Amino acid sequence: MPFVFAIIIAYILNPLVEMLTERKMNRTAAVALIYFILIGSIIVALVYIIPIIILELDKLIDTFPFYTREVQNILANIKTTYLTSLPLAFQEIIDRNIHRMEELLLAWLQKIADAIIGIFSNMLSIILAPILGFYFLRDLDKIKECTILIIPISYRKIVLQWFERFSSTLGRYFRSQLIVSLIIGALTTISMMILGIDFAFLIGLVAGLTNIIPYFGPLIGIMPAVAIALLRYPYKIPWIIVSMLIIHQLESGIISPHIVGEHVGLHPITVILALLTGGTFFGLIGLILAVPTAALMKFIILRKK
Repeated sequence: MPFVFAIIIAYILNPLVEMLTERKMNRTAAVALIYFILIGSIIVALVYIIPIIILELDKLIDTFPFYTREVQNILANIKTTYLTSLPLAFQEIIDRNIHRMEELLLAWLQKIADAIIGIFSNMLSIILAPILGFYFLRDLDKIKECTILIIPISYRKIVLQWFERFSSTLGRYFRSQLIVSLIIGALTTISMMILGIDFAFLIGLVAGLTNIIPYFGPLIGIMPAVAIALLRYPYKIPWIIVSMLIIHQLESGIISPHIVGEHVGLHPITVILALLTGGTFFGLIGLILAVPTAALMKFIILRKK
């Protein structure tokens, strides 16, 4: 895993290194400068942002029983008010589905807790990855030369052409999505703080992470804020929806106009089909990788023609 993370780091940061080396800066110095800025940003995050997120997680754990009771009260009220008029068979079906939803929610929360614990248990990978990434970035030209020599001469030209196109497509897509997700996360956090919604940083973090998934990501990202508002202050729900609509209109119209179409060249229908297929068969990872995979498949098909 440290090598996988290191390759991802090198893949994302290499365009910045190339930009600096084109300005006659030594490659090692360019990598060191980018790492200095990156480490400085991480230190700022650790000092100012991470403690706030940890406090919000503690608060969420403390108030979780309250939210659980509120959900149970709402479900009991619905059952008393609306479901008693339905036939007994329908009541039993609805009760089973409500119970299943509760189990799914608990399982989802357990997965989140396991993921947080897993981050700390994989601390060695987190520490080693940037170190390995530094050497990958510094010696990337040598690594490329050695890799090219391994490829048979008869296949070398076509393999390099394909790799260059694949790398360009995936690189532009992931880097642009990462930047947009950071902006969306920051804007969401600010809007939740202005509206006085609890767990603003956690909501912003979820919105930023889910925004990587085209089309469906923004819908998933808004759910925590709406769920909290539904239980604490329902009158704020319209304002939350309006603020999220404004943020994503800014994203689609100003921040990254037509980002999917420009970077991977796919029709929206193709994107949605890829997302549904990837999510059905491979879950969250499938949703994240569906669009670039579809773009690569399109490239392969067009090349064969």
